Amino acid sequence: MKRRLGASLVAIALTAGGLGVAGCGGDSSSASSSVTSASTTDNGVASLTASEILTKSTAAAKAATSVTVSGSVPDDSGTITLDLALGDGVASGTVGINGVTVKILRVDGKFYLNAPKALFDQIGTGGGAVGTLLADKWFTVPSTGTAADSFKDLGEISDMDSLFDGLLDNASPKVKGTGDVNGQPVVLLTESNDDGTLAVATTGEPYPLQVKQTTGGTGVVTFSKWNEPVTVTAPADALDFGAIAGGDSSSTGTTSSN
Repeated sequence: MKRRLGASLVAIALTAGGLGVAGCGGDSSSASSSVTSASTTDNGVASLTASEILTKSTAAAKAATSVTVSGSVPDDSGTITLDLALGDGVASGTVGINGVTVKILRVDGKFYLNAPKALFDQIGTGGGAVGTLLADKWFTVPSTGTAADSFKDLGEISDMDSLFDGLLDNASPKVKGTGDVNGQPVVLLTESNDDGTLAVATTGEPYPLQVKQTTGGTGVVTFSKWNEPVTVTAPADALDFGAIAGGDSSSTGTTSSN
């Protein structure tokens, strides 16, 4: 089954160990965002079909070297917040899961997390002793095993390709209209059931600029600072979750820092 257009961001990466959140949807015509020095040249996507727009936006996003993802999405028990700079094999920033802030780094083929004990308690991984030992310390995440599964969603949201593979995966989009995101003109795509709205730039590169939700609470996630450098330094003396918890100690990741 295809992911819902707006909810897919959540479906990819914001369920960390069962901490589920609601989908992203709603009207995006008067949304705010931080769009960096976009070209004013019409890119022609507004005259295309919804599927063609989605194809071009997907290609543009995956060809970009970096993006900043920020905003919040309501959850049944709270709010998910995002503040992540993503690049080619690198990531830096935070994800807030219902009041628990998780620091994220991806660099040199490794995926690092730093989280309070409350996260380990919520996702039920590693046991109390492991959670106590790792709380508020940087640790590498295994690539296989139970721990890898527990942190898989956080890993995917810190990977630019995985993020946009899910965000722009929709079987039957339709054009909802036009609008703007922080003054930049956009065409609005939605699903057949209007459950999610994606704003795609109609000037410069057809980047996805925003998903917005009103159903079940107000939530907005924006995509900005396209192609700006992302510099990430690996944390010193990071612990190995796999070795401590008795799992596979190999770490996730793809390429080195920009």
